[in-house]
Amino acid sequence: MTNIDEVIQAWQPYVNSIRDWEELVKDVEPKETICGPVYEPANPLKNRTETFAIGDMRNIKFAHPHYHKNDETEIYFVLRGSGLTVVGGKEIEIQKGSIVVTPPDTAHFTIPNKDLVLVIIKSPSFNPSNNIEIEETDPSVNFDQKQFESLSHETL
Repeated sequence: MTNIDEVIQAWQPYVNSIRDWEELVKDVEPKETICGPVYEPANPLKNRTETFAIGDMRNIKFAHPHYHKNDETEIYFVLRGSGLTVVGGKEIEIQKGSIVVTPPDTAHFTIPNKDLVLVIIKSPSFNPSNNIEIEETDPSVNFDQKQFESLSHETL
């Protein structure tokens, strides 16, 4: 299993150096996901095996509740904006500079407030088959549908 603190320490200087994320992804076609457009430019840290992406949440109401299986951890570094991320039922206010770690098999969703853009690091590398959408309360991954509906004002 990967040491998440070591992953954060490896990526944080690079993330802090990003001045213009749109310039960074200008030639990258975004993937439309349940979390808004996600850009996957080439990994800038050649000695790292994690997946690097930028999530543009500026024009979505919320990132749909989901979790990652098979020991996949997701780390958010907030590049700009603000919002609320819920990880395993815990509500976390986020803003530029925030770091959020979502362990494997833990439900999470994000509700952007204003201009939210994230760097998303997956460790180990992202595998689409590990991304599981949640449609109803699931205690095994700490997801409470009523909490989601209350915060997002949406019904699944």
